[in-house]
Amino acid sequence: MAYTLSRDAFQRELHGQSTDLFTLRGTGGMQVVVSNYGARLVQVAVPDGQGGLVDVALGYSSLQGYLDGQLSMGAFIGRWAGRLRAGQLHLPGGCTLQLPTNSGPHHHHGGPQGSRFQVFGVTEVHDDAMVLTHTFRTEDDGMPGTVRLTLRLQVAPDNALHMDWTAEVADAPSVFNPTGHAFFNLTGAGSALAHTLQVPASRYVPLAPDVCPMGTIDSVQATPFDFRQLRSVAQATTTPHEQLACAGGLDHYLVLDDALAASAVPASPGLRLAAQLADPASGRTMQVWSTAPGVQVYAGHGLKADEARDLGRGAGQGTWLWQPGDGICLEPMEYPDAPNHPAFPVQWWLPGDVVRGSIVYRFTGP
Repeated sequence: MAYTLSRDAFQRELHGQSTDLFTLRGTGGMQVVVSNYGARLVQVAVPDGQGGLVDVALGYSSLQGYLDGQLSMGAFIGRWAGRLRAGQLHLPGGCTLQLPTNSGPHHHHGGPQGSRFQVFGVTEVHDDAMVLTHTFRTEDDGMPGTVRLTLRLQVAPDNALHMDWTAEVADAPSVFNPTGHAFFNLTGAGSALAHTLQVPASRYVPLAPDVCPMGTIDSVQATPFDFRQLRSVAQATTTPHEQLACAGGLDHYLVLDDALAASAVPASPGLRLAAQLADPASGRTMQVWSTAPGVQVYAGHGLKADEARDLGRGAGQGTWLWQPGDGICLEPMEYPDAPNHPAFPVQWWLPGDVVRGSIVYRFTGP
């Protein structure tokens, strides 16, 4: 049973702007609830096969829950997803820009004032779609240039959530690498580690001890990161491997096979299948389609049953104290830390350029 959310619990003045809650309903039965605080997916509810809905994304029951809880829960991440080592951004021409840090010495998921901490503007709301806006500014994230984002969310009749964005670079060359950070559990409760995952990726990006990329790309063959055939997430996470020990669990970037030859991020890439997650218990499946060259797979080891951060919504109107592995994140994005690694493709966008991208979450079953 899907949790019934209170709109009042999400309405507030924050940073001088009004936060609110918006419910989108598709003709196929899917319901998506969005907060304009961080453009967060507060609820993703899909038909349960018995005339009701089941929550398949973790979330809190109030805005305060998001302010106190897991920082990235459900958020639209930008301007740069993932870590930038030591908060450094190497610019074309050889100069280095120092960015604000927020994850030890690193700039992480847009920094301490990235989009996940911002109140988005809302310009359109329809029964099945809405449009949000946000301006990325140098004074917030330290990145060069102003980037004006327009984000459209739509629930399609085939029970797919489409996230489409355009980002206009205004006044200086800039980079742009957003993603979505929903924690999915297709069962609706309990551990998600029994889910099976398939990713069409024969290579991955190994991490250094500081959890930033080494700057190389390795084969997934005979590693926990080989999801070319459907396998359980639990099987991967329990396979002894130095990379799992380095990251504290499965939290690695897989390079999609049809993107291996890319020398730069194309201006108008097409959607490609990034991942398929399935729940054998319910028969429910989620496909993730994306315009990005790879996907970060995170098996949720940062959920630690901490009541201050991990007490979320449960079945019905109950609560759920999240344990490690209760939610899985599939984050399509550009190569992690790419501006700081010559071997990784990165696009510097010029003033007047418009960056377009998409993520689609498509649900089927039970």
